[in-house]
Amino acid sequence: MKAAPGSANPAPSAMLELVDHVVLTQQLYFEARCLDEERFQDWLALLTDDVRYRMPLDNRRFRKDRSEPLPIGQGFSFDETLARLRLRVIRMESGLVWAEDPRNHVRRAVTNVEIWQADAKDEADVHSVVTIHRGRIDGDERRIVAGRKDLWRRVDGAWKLARRDIELDHTIVPDTNLNTFF
Repeated sequence: MKAAPGSANPAPSAMLELVDHVVLTQQLYFEARCLDEERFQDWLALLTDDVRYRMPLDNRRFRKDRSEPLPIGQGFSFDETLARLRLRVIRMESGLVWAEDPRNHVRRAVTNVEIWQADAKDEADVHSVVTIHRGRIDGDERRIVAGRKDLWRRVDGAWKLARRDIELDHTIVPDTNLNTFF
């Protein structure tokens, strides 16, 4: 029986084969480098056709709050499909995004990577933490930290991102915009 990824002692059957674990970990690092180097077309190639790329709104409540969740749902800062992500990339590559001209120095560090077998055979649940350092020409520097819950799917022998839910560690976005990809 497969143990839940959050359990203290997951069963060995919950783990991916070691080779897939290494390949997926390297894929996360490659994805970060593509984004750091603004190789957006290479990044888009890592996504499935049905990708969902979302940042749910913060839903923190006091521990003693037992009230029902809102009936309208949690909501999202963004909830993107592949078509929307392509539009964001076109915008970034246009040269008309004033906050990105001149180019910001952006570096991503991906850590705390956990990879588990998903319910489907060719899918993996991947949990990670990303720290994004962004330096602007005016000397302004920002650091954004977020947890990520991904679903990666093997498509034609390659691992591709099928879903990403991003959970900011900040109550308020610590930057003037969210042009960056997580």
